[in-house]
Amino acid sequence: MIIEFPGTRGEIEESSTEHKYHSSLIIRYKKTSALIDFGIKYNPQLINKINDFDFILITHAHPDHYIWTIEEEKRINIPVYLTKITLDYGKYKPINYRIIEGGREYRLKNMQITAYKVIHSLRCPAVGYKIKGDKTIIYAPDILDFEEDKGVVLKDVDLLIADGSSININMVRRKEGKLYGHTRIKTMIEWCKKYNIDSLIVTHCGKQIVTMDKKELAGRLEEYTEGKINVIVAYDGYRMEL
Repeated sequence: MIIEFPGTRGEIEESSTEHKYHSSLIIRYKKTSALIDFGIKYNPQLINKINDFDFILITHAHPDHYIWTIEEEKRINIPVYLTKITLDYGKYKPINYRIIEGGREYRLKNMQITAYKVIHSLRCPAVGYKIKGDKTIIYAPDILDFEEDKGVVLKDVDLLIADGSSININMVRRKEGKLYGHTRIKTMIEWCKKYNIDSLIVTHCGKQIVTMDKKELAGRLEEYTEGKINVIVAYDGYRMEL
């Protein structure tokens, strides 16, 4: 299984040469290739090969993940899988959309894919994807927590790829008794320790990561992991073979 990050930037004003484009992920396994998320500030190299993918998965309808929320995009003909609530939220719709249900496993070509509901936005509910090939990964670029039991969702996961909006700043908010926002990288490291996940890749990078000195960032992560978890901060163009 090969993963590649066309973009790694969250919905922030700050940007850098390493975090210029909105977060998305390419997964290649056997003869199947998939793209997860396609936001308004997509990597321009994507559009020329977009229809070469077998399908696109969408996590939620915020415009940095789903261009159709505010723009019409008719160049994409491949299937776009998303929840009904995401489809209904956007002003426009993909040409070839396919509705998926949370918690149900789908066989898409050579990959087994399950969308799990996550706590993130009250108006724009999101999912994270559990994707199985020869390895099992979780992709949750915008997350405060999983709605379902993490013991179930994170069972037998080789790699967690998740929200880099905050290293250690509290970004949890509450409205009418309901929580929303983003979890901290520090907290996700604790998830990995508890559920025996050896590796964490951080994407959807926020202001802290984009503006922080690399040595300081490495020191913070080393402190939190205590040498028990391998943490990588992805950048635009980062590629890994699992």
